[in-house]
Amino acid sequence: EDQIPELLDVLRFGWLFILPFAGLIYALFWLNWSAETSALLASGIVLVVGLLFGYKGKRMSLIDIWDALIGTGLSILDILMIVAGAGFIIGVLGITGLGFAFTFLIVEFGGGNLFLLLLVSAVLCIILGMGMPTLGVYVLLAVIVAPSLVEVGITPIAAHMFILYFGMMSLITPPVAVAAFFAASIAQAPAMATGWTSMRFGWTAYVVPFLFVFSPSLLLQGDDYVTLAADVVTAVFGVWLVSAAMIGYFINALSFVMRALAVLAGILLLIPQELAIGTVWTDILGGILALILIGSDCLVTQKRKTTISG
Repeated sequence: EDQIPELLDVLRFGWLFILPFAGLIYALFWLNWSAETSALLASGIVLVVGLLFGYKGKRMSLIDIWDALIGTGLSILDILMIVAGAGFIIGVLGITGLGFAFTFLIVEFGGGNLFLLLLVSAVLCIILGMGMPTLGVYVLLAVIVAPSLVEVGITPIAAHMFILYFGMMSLITPPVAVAAFFAASIAQAPAMATGWTSMRFGWTAYVVPFLFVFSPSLLLQGDDYVTLAADVVTAVFGVWLVSAAMIGYFINALSFVMRALAVLAGILLLIPQELAIGTVWTDILGGILALILIGSDCLVTQKRKTTISG
């Protein structure tokens, strides 16, 4: 906590960083510019702000701008090699027709087992999504994978949300975790280690697409509003519990036992009604366990405050 900067200091010196993002959003959504042109505008705003205002009283010189351009180019080289390799794989699949053959292979491999079919589809979505932009990967997967899911009885909206989610998960899934590798280049951290860490922290994002299939109410499908509300609440708290366990914190650092219990509580809350009889009881047990964990963590915080004040 002693390393967290004061809010007023952040606002006083950091308001300049809002301008490039504001320009980017304005160009994308109001001017309807392309992503590349919008990013170029935001970069120009960064240069102007750096030259006119600087950061903490230090303005950028032309030499600083040149060094920044060189550093950016060097940082992007690693990413370009990864994206080029991923594009080669996807190109081979498209030219040879193997991608379309996967549609039939997926259904055959599933063998009537819906969960196995979804698991194979998820892996395929991640592979085909390597290094591709969101729109491109969705178009590709909508042609290759989605038809096989709809064919076995999954609602179209759930099937398309499933492939969209797992297509985007390729951004944080090694070996081609483009988003994680970008973050690693900015933080000057090991690329692959950052990729595995992002995958661990984003563990629940690999579960959410399955919930879309087994709990269509999460996609606002159905007329039972009580079930819809219950599914949304339990899913949100289940994801939060598992995420907290992966990170290791509620309010305080969690012990190994507390983290294991948090994962258990989250899983109990996440179990869809279609997969288990008596899911209401799993929700109740998961909710009780979650309240116990949160309550005990709050007690630790209260005792610590009492000790400090005493």
